[in-house]
Amino acid sequence: MSARHALLLSAVALVSPAAFAEPSAPQPVLMDCAGKGVSRPTAIQISCADGGIMVSGIRWSRWDMNGAKGTGNLVVNSCIYKGGPSCVEGQTMSYPATLSLGRPASGEGITALTELKLRFTDQGPAGLSSGSYRIDNPRRP
Repeated sequence: MSARHALLLSAVALVSPAAFAEPSAPQPVLMDCAGKGVSRPTAIQISCADGGIMVSGIRWSRWDMNGAKGTGNLVVNSCIYKGGPSCVEGQTMSYPATLSLGRPASGEGITALTELKLRFTDQGPAGLSSGSYRIDNPRRP
């Protein structure tokens, strides 16, 4: 093999298929209570002021610029829907649900998913079959 052929083969070996791969698509985020963008969170705090409403144990089956789908548990303090004497005395209640995030909003170099819709597997709080929450926490550095 001539030096010229060896050099050509070396150059071909250096160019891997990964060099031609498409760059990964940008991923949307969800703005958490601290104003940080998070991707595929395992929990979403809905009620930032008192922590009375959140979704936990989230498993995402889809997460892209159009929205996200997954499953999790809506966790609420019973005072939220039952109007108990106080949230300090309330009980924590959990409701399995399917989740969908939507309403993508772009700005400041990111796309944030701003609406959470829940469909309860059984019956949700106060007998609800579904619920919707706006997630519009401001971005903070």
